[in-house]
Amino acid sequence: MAHAHTGRDHEESGWRYLVALVLNIGIALAELVGGVLSGSLSLIADAAHNASDAASIGVSFVAWRISKREPDRRRTFGYRRAETIGALINLTTLFVIGVYLLYEAASRLIDPQEIGGWAMVVVGVIAFVEDLASVWVLSKNRGSLNMKSAFLHMVADTMATVGVIIGGILVLLFDIAWIDPVVTAAIAVYIFIHAYREIRHAIALLMESAPADLDLDELVGQVEAIAGVEDLHHVHVWQPDETRRALEAHVAVSERDLEKADQLKKRIKALLLDRYGIGHAMLEIELAANVDHDRDVIGREH
Repeated sequence: MAHAHTGRDHEESGWRYLVALVLNIGIALAELVGGVLSGSLSLIADAAHNASDAASIGVSFVAWRISKREPDRRRTFGYRRAETIGALINLTTLFVIGVYLLYEAASRLIDPQEIGGWAMVVVGVIAFVEDLASVWVLSKNRGSLNMKSAFLHMVADTMATVGVIIGGILVLLFDIAWIDPVVTAAIAVYIFIHAYREIRHAIALLMESAPADLDLDELVGQVEAIAGVEDLHHVHVWQPDETRRALEAHVAVSERDLEKADQLKKRIKALLLDRYGIGHAMLEIELAANVDHDRDVIGREH
């Protein structure tokens, strides 16, 4: 469904992106310095993760600004997919970071090094406070999927920071050197899982896939159940971006009166919007008598 956004909503989204960006840069720098001083790979891993999140928030902010542009003669569909392209770049980078962290964790397990537990705990606590601040900032405005995604990223980052703090405490209490690379590996695994889930969504949008929760057979059946509709074929359903759904299809009708056929089209569009959230439907009306019955429902090209 379409949602109305006021200028105030856009302004709030903008400054929340910027505040979260500054906080994440601060977290990444603090953890990087603490990781180098203490020799903690898990702190450096979390710093790399927060740096990637800062980059993601920065890209999201720029993409958000671009997405507000109106369609023009060159970009007739608008600029909203800029966010999806930016997300794909960020997620691909996350995979590279994850591979590097796993390599470093394996190296530390083979050749353990002395770790400063206090530095892990102190820097971890500072990062935890900043993580909570970022979560609070982003939680105040989660109307868009883009903002909600950034919020979920920060929640996960907070959990990873808790893991670093726990690792530091275990190093202090029991002098367990291997806990640091284990925490690092856990952060890397989390990055892989999270990036994999998100990258599938980004690729699905760029491939113009149908929404995952949409049953195409049910949709066709519902439209064909409308009185006057004889057949629905050459159906294409896709998502121009995360918040919109579109459909194009050929509708075979028995009604020859143009005005009545137009009313039938309005009924179909109302059904598509109310039941499936499809706000942009391009329907080509055809007379049932002229339709080739050996057609494909989803409109494959032969």
